[in-house]
Amino acid sequence: MRGKGGFSIVELIVSMTIFSFGVLGGVALLETGFRWEGRAELATQLTVAAEMKVEELKALAGTDLAETVQLEFGGSVETAVANHWDSIDLDGRVIERRWAVEVGPSGTRRVTVRAEIVKAGVVGRAELWTYVIHD
Repeated sequence: MRGKGGFSIVELIVSMTIFSFGVLGGVALLETGFRWEGRAELATQLTVAAEMKVEELKALAGTDLAETVQLEFGGSVETAVANHWDSIDLDGRVIERRWAVEVGPSGTRRVTVRAEIVKAGVVGRAELWTYVIHD
């Protein structure tokens, strides 16, 4: 007759091994989730920075302010060109924004804005464009 004892040592070792693999898998999933969350946060900040510049340029389009020099034809999203780039700090991240102004349809101007993170080891970029009417 077999006694009504607990688990044998072999059963305990096997169950602990299986449990350990499950915990390690869960930790790996958490780490991956945190990395994805960080990338999503960065992408959101870059998009917000680009949208802020687009809205600022759209607001300038209907004025005679000195800042409308930012809407002169030219600029580049690849390199910093005078009057067509700036940088802002969002939550401790320095984001560089560059924009290009080109001829658009029916007397409009096509404005393309690129926002990029300025930090070693961090890569991120957002690019938006719109048309504005500027006389």
